[in-house]
Amino acid sequence: MMNIKARVSEENDGIDMITSLPNDILTHILSFLSTKNTVQTCILSKGWINTWASVPDLKFDIKEFGLPENIDDHEMHVEEFVTKFELLVKNVLEKREAFRVNRFQLCLDSGVFWPCKVLADYISDVMKLEPRECSIKLCSREKFNLNTDLIFTCASLIYVELCVSTKGRLFVAMELNSVNLPCLKTLKLGRVRMSDDSLKKLLLGCPVLEELVLENINIDIIEICSNTLKKLVLNSYYSVKRLQISTPNLQYLDISKLRDLRGNLLLTMPSLVDASIYIWGWHGKDEYVTRGLNLIHNLSNVESLRIDLNFPNRKTQMKDISSFPVFKNLKCLKLVSCRFNVFDLPLYFLHHSPKLQELTLTNIHAVRVTDFSNEETTLERMRVVQREYLKTVRVAGLI
Repeated sequence: MMNIKARVSEENDGIDMITSLPNDILTHILSFLSTKNTVQTCILSKGWINTWASVPDLKFDIKEFGLPENIDDHEMHVEEFVTKFELLVKNVLEKREAFRVNRFQLCLDSGVFWPCKVLADYISDVMKLEPRECSIKLCSREKFNLNTDLIFTCASLIYVELCVSTKGRLFVAMELNSVNLPCLKTLKLGRVRMSDDSLKKLLLGCPVLEELVLENINIDIIEICSNTLKKLVLNSYYSVKRLQISTPNLQYLDISKLRDLRGNLLLTMPSLVDASIYIWGWHGKDEYVTRGLNLIHNLSNVESLRIDLNFPNRKTQMKDISSFPVFKNLKCLKLVSCRFNVFDLPLYFLHHSPKLQELTLTNIHAVRVTDFSNEETTLERMRVVQREYLKTVRVAGLI
C-alpha cells in the first residue's frame, strides 16, 4: 500500500492545503500517478474517497502487482497477479465518473499471454470514454490476431501507440476493417503484421497525421503517401519488396535495420532536413548495395545525415558512389560502421558538400586503398580538400 498522507499546515490554523486545492488542479496532480496509486488515495480522508474517480488519465501496468520477472519459474502464481489486475481494471471502469479520458495506458508486457476477448473488453470500455491518447503494450508467447477496429475508429484520438513484444519471430496480426481517425497526429506500431492494403487504408484514415513510427513491422510493400507527415521512422529486420515514400512536408526520416532492399525505390521528400539511414544484409549482393546507396542518393537536400551501411561481405567502393549528387545543404555528417576503401566515402562528401561543418567517423571498417597509386597520392588528395565551413572532424573506432 502506498504511503500517502495529506499534510496539515500548522501555519494556516490546521487547514488541509492539498484538499483545499481546486478539483481541476488536484486531479491534474494525481494524473501523474498510476491508476492503482491514484485509487489508493481514497484512504486519506472522507474528502478523498471519490477524488480518484475524476482523474482524466487511466494508467494500468501489470508490473505494479509484483509480477516476477521470470514468470516461467512462477507459473503457479501468475493467475493470482492477473486476477488482481483484472479486478482493478473492472472496478475502475465501472466506478469512475463517466466523462472523457485524456490518456489511456495499458501495459501488459511482462510475459503474460492475455486472451483476445479480455483485451477487447478493456479497449471497448475505454474507447466509449473518447480518449485523446491511447498507449497499449502487450506481450505474447503465442500467435494471435488483434481486432483493432475499436481503436482505429475512435475519432477523438490524437495519439496512438500499439506495441507487442513476442518470443522469436512471432508477430501479432493486426486486422483493419475500418479506419476513422480525423484528429490523429501521432501513430506508433511495433511488431505487428499487416497487409499492404491495410497500411494504405490506415494512412487514408488519418488525414492530419504528422508522425508515423513503424517498429519491426512485417510487411512486403511499404507505400507511404501523405501531405501532412513530418516525421517518419521505419524499422524492419525483414526484406522489403518495394519502398515508396511520397511526403512533400516530411522533415525527419529514420530508416533502420532495413534488410536487403529487393525492389524499386520511389522517394519524394523535398522538405527533408534530418535523415538517419541504417541498411544491412548478409548477402552483400551488388543489387542490394546499389539500392541501399540509391536511398542515400535521394537525400541530397538534407542538413543532417547519419549513414550506417552494414554489408559484411561487401565493401563500398568509389564506383558505387560516383553517381551521388552534390549535398548542397549538408552541415552535419556521421558515418557509422560503414565498409569502404580508405577515404573513398568521406572524400566524396568532403568534395560534394560545400556547407559541411561537422564530420564524424565511428567504428569504420576500412581496407587499404586500391584505386590510388600510393599513400602519398592519397594524402595529397586529403590535403586539397578545403571547406570554408568545416569546423570539426571526429574519428573514433577505425577498424
